[in-house]
Amino acid sequence: MTNGLSGSPEGSFGSFGSFGSFGSFGSFGSFGSFGSFGSFGMPESPVASEALITNRDGIVGPTVPFLEHDPRVSHDPVRGLPHFSPVVRASIFMFEFASRVAVTVDREGETPVAQVLSTAVDPGPKHRMTAEPLVRIAAPSIEQLREQTKYLIAYADLRQDRAREILVQTSALIPFYASILYMDPGRTPHTLEFLYTALSCANVLYMRIKYGLALPRPIEFSPQIQPAIPTPTHPTLPSGHATEAFLLARLIWKLRRHSTHHPDSKQEAVWGEMLMRQASRIAVNRTVAGVHFPVDSVAGAILGLTLADFIWSLGEKKIETRSTADFDGHLFPADEDFHWHDLYDPKDDQQRSSAGKKGRHWMTSSTKKTKGDEAGSEAFRWLRHRALAEWEKPID
Repeated sequence: MTNGLSGSPEGSFGSFGSFGSFGSFGSFGSFGSFGSFGSFGMPESPVASEALITNRDGIVGPTVPFLEHDPRVSHDPVRGLPHFSPVVRASIFMFEFASRVAVTVDREGETPVAQVLSTAVDPGPKHRMTAEPLVRIAAPSIEQLREQTKYLIAYADLRQDRAREILVQTSALIPFYASILYMDPGRTPHTLEFLYTALSCANVLYMRIKYGLALPRPIEFSPQIQPAIPTPTHPTLPSGHATEAFLLARLIWKLRRHSTHHPDSKQEAVWGEMLMRQASRIAVNRTVAGVHFPVDSVAGAILGLTLADFIWSLGEKKIETRSTADFDGHLFPADEDFHWHDLYDPKDDQQRSSAGKKGRHWMTSSTKKTKGDEAGSEAFRWLRHRALAEWEKPID
């Protein structure tokens, strides 16, 4: 998605209805002549409308009584999801996600602190809402950001080498993961829908955090930064690309780990390692481009990894555990670069319990049991189940 005024990238999930660069999924792409009629290709064509009117006049015949049957597929709304277009389903998934999170920002201290809360509604008669910590992000100081501009000056030497990657990644991330694990609209349509749904959820969340923390971009610190791409108009931390990159990497890794088609991958983390390397390269490329500090990528990766676990858990019938994370930007060394191994172990699909020197941990995370009887989302369970089915061993 781009900003209509500046043309700058505002996120990398692009057009959900067209599944980014994978072609026009909403119109069935090049699915023969089926993709060129009515709502499948030209919904606003006056010629098509006139053809439908005259066609009805020619075949409708005399009035007949209404058929006496219930045309509903089922009284269960979830059973109707396969009959909705991906764009319509996206609205449902977004509401399901948005109703499960809240964001607060505390500005009382030296720098602001954003808190992402996981919310749940008690199904009892009083419908009380509870909120539990999910991710806490304390902003670094301006002095720390100023110190980190040294990394952007150094990384600028890589711009010529990575220019094509940087340009493509401003609006398309999934093709890079599809080069590692086989994904295609014809082969894994629900997997792609699941991933683009997750990207949409991440976008609204990290934009709200950026807005609350309101930290300046690198270009505002030095005239020598001179980014290789237009600097986005929104604040810098957390990096949206890092959030999305690590969200995608972990969700794809979870799909592979939970499939019966690849039982060996629970022991062999080479696939997870490669996915995380890809996420890291996407994140670092934003520093190479001159639009993000390394600390932005740290905060984004923490948010993306934790959010991936949260979105995955929405597909459970009952949510029994929840991963949480805390990033204290004040404690992150200003002279330190971004290293994803500090945050996550793909072998066991676990976030590190802490990062940083003892007594000055700038990141902590844990997995805790949820309080009460928290149900997952039926809609997300439907989508996750179908995405997982695409990774199962085919029936002979």
